[in-house]
Amino acid sequence: MSLNILPSVESQAFRANLAQLVSPLRRVRPRVPFYDLAAHRIPTLWGLYRGLLREAPTDDILFRIKGLFRKHQHLTGTTRTIKQLSLGYKYLDAFKRANEGDEKLRAILLRYSQFIAHKREKAYWKQLALNEVAWQTRLRNRPILTGGYMRPSASNGPLPRMKPQPHLITSMILKRRRAKVRRVARLAQLRETFNFLRGEIKSERELVRLVGDTHPFDPVFANSYAEWVEPIDNARSEIQEAFARTDEMAETPYPPEMLERIKQAQLEKLANKTRERERERRGEILRRTISRQNAGPPAPVLAKMTPEQRKMDKVARSVSEVGYVAQVKRKLGFKLRDPNAWKKENGSPENKKALDRIARDIMWENLKRQRVKADVSNSQV
Repeated sequence: MSLNILPSVESQAFRANLAQLVSPLRRVRPRVPFYDLAAHRIPTLWGLYRGLLREAPTDDILFRIKGLFRKHQHLTGTTRTIKQLSLGYKYLDAFKRANEGDEKLRAILLRYSQFIAHKREKAYWKQLALNEVAWQTRLRNRPILTGGYMRPSASNGPLPRMKPQPHLITSMILKRRRAKVRRVARLAQLRETFNFLRGEIKSERELVRLVGDTHPFDPVFANSYAEWVEPIDNARSEIQEAFARTDEMAETPYPPEMLERIKQAQLEKLANKTRERERERRGEILRRTISRQNAGPPAPVLAKMTPEQRKMDKVARSVSEVGYVAQVKRKLGFKLRDPNAWKKENGSPENKKALDRIARDIMWENLKRQRVKADVSNSQV
């Protein structure tokens, strides 16, 4: 047996009064983020930020305030935002007190301003160095004409060959190739849809022929064939026009201005390679010098070579054409630029006597020094 006891009238009135007092205190979550609310934006921008800019004692501190606001303008977390706003109001209070005559705060802010000035100067020179490095890197990796031709195709028109190839050209070619794949897939889908439509029309006509007299049947596809086929034909026409444009692009001739620039690039490349080889002959070690000396014959040929032949092959890869290198090259059948250059090592015939005399003098001087050194060593022992 349960007893249904209702609360008294006084209790119900107390509860209603309590609910009325507590209800306004309940937290109401807004439907938009706090940083979009006017209750946050107006005090922050027009009260805090504007006040900091007005009360900033020096230009360096003003620069620092702007930098901090730019740094934290994308904060979306309430905890971090409240922390930064509290710090901003603390700065604002310190600025006002310093401007009102607080000597201690004024000295602290002046020293803080000096720190910011030194940091700004350091950052300025660092940024200059970084800009120069970035510019040098850009110059080092800038695309240059190689003198080659990029033949026109369905993905690109006539272009000069560049190294490194610009990213925009690569992206353009890749985008057009992917578009061609999509067009081919779309064409196959339209063909399948058209075959399906023809099958439906054929089925409806057969159905009308079989049961048309006893059970009247209104065809859906057969009676409006043109309306069903028109979108398919339009899509096919657009795809065919796109293919026609790509074929036309593949047959585009090179403009005369582009051909002239490619020709100039070929001449410049030839001149650069000529200067590079002249530098090699003067004894400068270049990248191509190292790569050529480190290279070797193909693996099947290398496996059949004797140690002496391998040594001669390595020597013959030098750019020199005199001395032992010239002997090896002549033995291997190389065509030398100056076959008689090796004879210049021994000097001209008219200077042979003077050179022999100098060589004898040097030899006797070396022997004399060796005897003196030997006598000194013996006397010390």
